[in-house]
Amino acid sequence: MNLPKVSTRQVVLLLLLILALGSFLRIYDLGAESLWLDEACSIQESAMSIKGIAEHSNQPPLYFIILNFWINLFGTSEVALRSLSAIFGITSILLIYQVGSTLFNRRVGLISGLLSAISSYHIYYSQEARGYSLLLLLSILSYLFFIKILQGDRKWYYPGYFLTNLLLGYTHFFGLFVIASQVLFFLLSWGKYRVQRVKFAITVAVTIVTLLPLVPLLGGRVASIAQEGFWIPTPTLGAILGTLVTFAGSGGGRVFILLIFLLLALIGLFSIKIVRSRWNWKESMQSLSSLGRSIRLESIKQELLLLIWLSFPIIIPFIESKFMTPIYWTRYMIGASPAFYLLVAKGMGNLNRKWLFYPVLIFIILLSSLGLQSYYKNDVKEQWREAADLVELNSMRNDVIIFCASYCQVPFDYYYQGDLTELGIKKDIETGEIAASVDDAVHGKDRLWLVLSHGGQNAPLRFYLMSRYGSRSIIMAEYFVGIWVLLFDLSPP
Repeated sequence: MNLPKVSTRQVVLLLLLILALGSFLRIYDLGAESLWLDEACSIQESAMSIKGIAEHSNQPPLYFIILNFWINLFGTSEVALRSLSAIFGITSILLIYQVGSTLFNRRVGLISGLLSAISSYHIYYSQEARGYSLLLLLSILSYLFFIKILQGDRKWYYPGYFLTNLLLGYTHFFGLFVIASQVLFFLLSWGKYRVQRVKFAITVAVTIVTLLPLVPLLGGRVASIAQEGFWIPTPTLGAILGTLVTFAGSGGGRVFILLIFLLLALIGLFSIKIVRSRWNWKESMQSLSSLGRSIRLESIKQELLLLIWLSFPIIIPFIESKFMTPIYWTRYMIGASPAFYLLVAKGMGNLNRKWLFYPVLIFIILLSSLGLQSYYKNDVKEQWREAADLVELNSMRNDVIIFCASYCQVPFDYYYQGDLTELGIKKDIETGEIAASVDDAVHGKDRLWLVLSHGGQNAPLRFYLMSRYGSRSIIMAEYFVGIWVLLFDLSPP
């Protein structure tokens, strides 16, 4: 039996249920985990004036400017900081539904909205005080306007497209890859959109001009990265597969979800439709044969657009990372992930038999639920709250705290309420410089708290202290997610 058509009333009801589910998953336990390093740095950057943010930020400044106003209204608690990203994430569910409905039909829109709503990848960045959730929202909105331009060429689409892309470029560098993927598709389809050519070219040109101020603002930082290297390692081909695995979900079942997603995306990409088949359990082989004869291929114009949207922001940074400076990191690819869900949703929409569609949908929801259970149950962010509490509750008046790497002092100080002397040391400090720095810091002190994170666990400082004071001088050693805290007794043996 074929799937029934969805009425407008049913669409509204289902969309509201999907939005309610997605909202709950993004708000639930919003402040349960500690802020990690990048989130604490968001507070630090947003605390500056708008001019200061633009001049000193290592990234396009839009998110930090918005966060500046948000903090002034709601404060700097974990919930207040992350709620801005949650709002962006919830809005993205509605937008991805709109893209799916506009590009294909309302069923595909609802399925893609559901996949986004229960995506642990989207939920994670909707619960983080960084700009990735905003990058996601603007990427979807940009493609929505782009699709509207291709389909209708109404005048007001172009200002909306321009403004969205302007905000996208000022949110994150990888937003430029999303814009470039649209230009690529338009060039490949140049002959089909003669009416839109001039207006589209002018809109893109004006967008490029208005993004040029990013060059002097961030040009020095980019040049420094190109010359000195970046913390991101050179990716292998497995990194692309890892990105798709992350898009699919989290937890032990994510590999199975990925396999299902890839199969459905393949069905969606080539518009494979089951046009007729009746399943008879007593004659399974005959039914399977009938199913095989009922597969056909259709036009892939819309699917090609999704394929370019998905692949371009992944492949180009990968090539850049292999031959120039490594910039490939999965969280930066969040603007490409909606295309993956839309392809999967298109494939599910082509499963027009109840006995096939509903089991696949239920299986995906169940596997996603297992991943979400793992996400909410286990701490995945650095536990700076717990580390700061340990030091604060067990410290004595004549203690000192040393951080390695030095920038880890930022998230620690967000939680720490004590008044001990603090010193930050670079994790790549030269061995000859360690003695002078440590001797000055521990002079006249009885105990030393050593806080290690972000590669500091294997830094020369740790081995220097153990060599100088001996392993027996360590009277406390606690591990938290992403953090080691060691307490040294500096008293002579």
